[in-house]
Amino acid sequence: MNIYYGIPSGLQINVEERETSKRLISALSALPCHTRDFTTDDPYPFEAIAGTPSLIHAFNLAKSGIQCRKLAEKSRLPLIISCSGLDVYADLFNPVIKSQLQDAISYATRIIVPFPAMARFIKTRIHTNSHIEVITPGIQPIEFFDFPREHFGFAPDERLIIASGGLLPAKNPIFAIHSIDRLVNEFKNLRLVILSEPFDPDYRKKVEAEIADRPWVKVIPRPEPEILPFLYRMAEVFINVSHAEGYNPCLIKAMQASRPILAADIHGNNSYIRNEKNFPGSGNGILYFTSPSPSGYERIHDTDDFIDKLRFLLSNSDQATELGQRAGATAQKTFSLQKELYLHLQMYKSILA
Repeated sequence: MNIYYGIPSGLQINVEERETSKRLISALSALPCHTRDFTTDDPYPFEAIAGTPSLIHAFNLAKSGIQCRKLAEKSRLPLIISCSGLDVYADLFNPVIKSQLQDAISYATRIIVPFPAMARFIKTRIHTNSHIEVITPGIQPIEFFDFPREHFGFAPDERLIIASGGLLPAKNPIFAIHSIDRLVNEFKNLRLVILSEPFDPDYRKKVEAEIADRPWVKVIPRPEPEILPFLYRMAEVFINVSHAEGYNPCLIKAMQASRPILAADIHGNNSYIRNEKNFPGSGNGILYFTSPSPSGYERIHDTDDFIDKLRFLLSNSDQATELGQRAGATAQKTFSLQKELYLHLQMYKSILA
């Protein structure tokens, strides 16, 4: 099998797609399977690869699927498209490219989604009969140890709230900044930590303006994927305040690190998080209320509900710790790297048989 992976262009904004493709390529390299990844702005000519790969696997419906659909048709190859999140929950609302997305979905031999709710959403928005397959993302097992906090510039007494994602409008970090502003005087040494990548240049300027007079907010470089779980393990609370999510490695790795999680009740988050408020004693995180807004995929986030639930986690360390332990148990049970690889291999074989 010769599998060619199409990765969206843009190093700063396609973290999930790059991580997934690298994970699969690394695992498949130990098997009799040739792999190659290329970006959607790769100058590699379409004609030159005709007949070389067995199939093309695109990551991200909008940023890679449209381009790879053209390549697959020209090369007469099967096409698989993995959806990640915003390509479904935001881009399918975009009238400019919706017909192209629908065409790519209809052409693809398989559409892969990380959880069943995304498959239902696609069928509702597109009304397609395409073969959609659910493959839960996997994570590499980790043996945790006490990683030095000073490596990231944190003091021993700082109470860290770490936010999921980077400096993107969809990740909504300004909401977190404004909300936690109301708690910094209530809890000593409270710090909000935001990763600098991925980012949107214009939105990054807005975030930088917001934190200029808020020394309790720290924006740090995004560490290597192998280090992220150790960073998240330092969080007293891990938060996700996004407008939309799909496959979110940040959330999954925070669960793996057994962190108490407070997340927006949105697509993606509510597929991974069993809300403790609805299932007392058996939840693996807490969801706060959001509602639809007139502006497409964006949500209206309930600030008071977010603050109340964050205050609860900060004030009840024993219950927060227990919640985090359940998150860790869920991650260990659910996000199997071996199962993810097995399901991909079986899918490839069934298509090429």
